[in-house]
Amino acid sequence: MHNIRPVIASDTPSILELYKKVSQQPGGIIRIPEEISHSYIQEFVDKSIKDGLILAIPHPENQHQIIAEIHAYSAPLSAFRHILTDLTIVVDPDFRGKKTGKSLFTAFLEIIKKDLSHILRVELFVRENNTNATQFYSNLGFVNEGKQHQKIKNLDQSLETPIHMAWFNPNYNKKS
Repeated sequence: MHNIRPVIASDTPSILELYKKVSQQPGGIIRIPEEISHSYIQEFVDKSIKDGLILAIPHPENQHQIIAEIHAYSAPLSAFRHILTDLTIVVDPDFRGKKTGKSLFTAFLEIIKKDLSHILRVELFVRENNTNATQFYSNLGFVNEGKQHQKIKNLDQSLETPIHMAWFNPNYNKKS
């Protein structure tokens, strides 16, 4: 069983190290290692704590090391306050295949259902050729809302198509 908890500001250095490690894996997050900076991590941590949701799983033997993190946040426009967007999940490669990501993602969606009834949609992008991730998100209830053809340009100059996916909160309350 994983210890899933909300992220606090002091987790930022550990999240930075996690993102640096994951960014070195081919086909993982969209950012390359040189784009993983303290300010990038600090910005999404702050936005997610203030206007979204951010959870982490600490290492079972070292509570100060984060092995998985998930976050999304609302845009500052009132017309989009019912949406959590830019959902990102990262799992330390050493902990993949151990249901770490599934546990974290399931907890994330359960908190939205239980505590964030003002949120209708949760949005993410996934690379079209990442069929394992696409199937994973579909199994969690995300639906394919379309493609953005050749939006991603890789370091080798090849182009990829991301799929836009969304999950809809069954407990959404438009009056909240």
